[in-house]
This record gives sequence, structure tokens and C-alpha cells, in this order.
Amino acid sequence: MGYPSPLKVVTKKISPNVLTVSSPFSILNKLNVGARMVIFHYHGDIIIWSPLPYDKEILENAIAELTTEEYTVKYIFVINIEHNLCAEKYKQIYPNVKLIGPENTARCEINIPLTEDNALKIIKGNDGWSDLGISDDKSIIDNFELIYNNAHKNRELVIYEKNDKLLLLADMIMNLGIHGTTTGEHVLEQYSPELGFPKGFNPHGGWSFLSRYLQPNSVVGKFLMNRLQKTRKTPEKTKKVMELINSWDYTTIIMVHGNLITKEAKRTLSDVHL
Repeated sequence: MGYPSPLKVVTKKISPNVLTVSSPFSILNKLNVGARMVIFHYHGDIIIWSPLPYDKEILENAIAELTTEEYTVKYIFVINIEHNLCAEKYKQIYPNVKLIGPENTARCEINIPLTEDNALKIIKGNDGWSDLGISDDKSIIDNFELIYNNAHKNRELVIYEKNDKLLLLADMIMNLGIHGTTTGEHVLEQYSPELGFPKGFNPHGGWSFLSRYLQPNSVVGKFLMNRLQKTRKTPEKTKKVMELINSWDYTTIIMVHGNLITKEAKRTLSDVHL
């Protein structure tokens, strides 16, 4: 798997409490898909969504964009059974951090597992989170709601950050082959000049030509994303998870692969999976 060495990142402050950290990433060192981590800060607690490879300087600099006070790295969301390469290193560095993720995830020890009993419903409030063993923790309870989408091939954690109306998805949606990225008119954040790529860089060249289809307006992309969601096999579960997701008032989609969706987010996701 291909992260750059040394790791290169670009950050974007979404709000005073939320920062994205994006990096190039290629599958088999050939298919450019990019990667993204999100850092949240509430009341001195740091919560990390989909961690990138651990780099002390990068992490500390990123957190410093959110707070200059003392902090505790408290939780990490391991967002599905495939996006699990980096979490264990954070556990070594921060022994008290709690990993929240699907049960039986390889390569890391999940402290707060999502199971069949938790699946396809919204986990929220003190009652919902206490079922997972998280109680009286304002950093989680006041800010996040969660759906365990175990109908997805990769068993996804779908997360809603309430304050900024953010929907966080792993592989339910990708946004790589945006119109204009092959000509340089539109820049993919994960392959931008800030990361050392030349202006007008085409991230879909060579072996990466397939990545131009990994976006919500592509028939091929929709087919692949629904194949991962197993929509044809279990259409009732796809409908159920989409009903739950669309009960949230989200306006922005943050995903691992590709640019954030900040316009017509709910319609865009619905067009893919409904």
C-alpha cells in the first residue's frame, strides 16, 4: 500500500473543533485514491477518525491548529475493517486511547466493538452510547451519532458530527474523478500543489485511469459503490441505512477518498444509493 515516505499532508480547518488531514495514497502503489484523517477537539479531548500513519510532528502540528492547551488523545474511530492499517501504532503511543470499530477487525485491538446487536440503528445520546460502554462522556455524547452499517462489505461506521452537520463516510461514497481533474481545471486536495504535485497534475493517469470513475456522477462509480454496499443482495438493508442517514441534517460529506462534498450533499448520496 502506498503512502508517501516521508508522509506528506495538507490540512483544512472545517471549524474551530474540526480539522481534516489529507494525504496521497495509492492501492498497490498504482491506483491513486488518496486518504484522509479527521481530528476533533472538545473540552481537551482529541478524537481521531480514520488515522493516517503515525508521525509525531504531523500529528502535533495538526492538533496545534485546534488547540494550544493540554489535551488527551481519547478515542479513535476505526471506520471499517479495511481502513485499519494505522490505528494500532497510535495505541502504542497513547496506551489509554480507546479504539471504536467493527468487531473482529484485524491488525488492531478494538476496545469498543460494534456488533450485530448495534447494527442498522442510530446510536445517540447517553442511553445509546452507554450500550457501547461510553457513558457521561460529553466529547462523544454531545457531538456524535453513529450507525453501524454492517450490510456494507467492509462493515462501515457511519458518523454524524452534529455541531457542523458533517457526515463522515469511509467507502460508501468516493469523490475522485470530479469533472476537470484530468485537465487540471479542478484540483483533488489529496494530489494538490501543497503536497508537491505540479499544477495541473492528472491523478488519473496510467494505472490510475480507473479512479476517474470513483465519483458519484459516474455510472461505473455508482455500480462499484453499490456493489460494496451489497445493494443488489440486500436492497432492504441499503434502503434502511439510507433512511437512517437521511434523518440527519447533514450538509457536508467527508470521505476518505476524494474531495469533500459541500453542495447538495444529501441529494448526492441519495442518488448513489437510492
